[in-house]
Amino acid sequence: MLKSSSAFVGLALLAASGCMQGTSGGPGAQTPPASQPHSANKPVITESEKPALSQPRDTFSLRLPILSTSLKQGESKSVTISIQRGTDFDQDVTLNFSNMPSGVTLSPAAPMITKEEKETKVSVLAAEDAALGDFTVNVSGHSSKGGPDATNELKLSVSAK
Repeated sequence: MLKSSSAFVGLALLAASGCMQGTSGGPGAQTPPASQPHSANKPVITESEKPALSQPRDTFSLRLPILSTSLKQGESKSVTISIQRGTDFDQDVTLNFSNMPSGVTLSPAAPMITKEEKETKVSVLAAEDAALGDFTVNVSGHSSKGGPDATNELKLSVSAK
């Protein structure tokens, strides 16, 4: 009984940590003052704006797969990117990807999550000569209403055929 309780608590903590990855963006997210350059890209949310387990109002965050997306050279896989919207956030969000490994492309190259959608799918394609290894792709979402971009990371693993 104790083992199953411990396992359940461990899984719950793992799930919660995966849900909280990335930074929030949008008009409600604020960047810190210039005197703190080491965290200039991280939004500052006051405690009064932080709901317990939901997205702060007028902000959004991006949710990506927690585990690495594995593909072989010449292979393509679909990845779902979802958005968590705070109250009062009803804008389109354009996605941008940087730090892509050599020979790996996305389709569409610049996807958008419209204000009516909760997620979008992108195809990740590894060319026949794509670089091999484990990679971290930076994903940012830009609100049509402005404010800081939300960020997150997509883990990719490319192996030989």
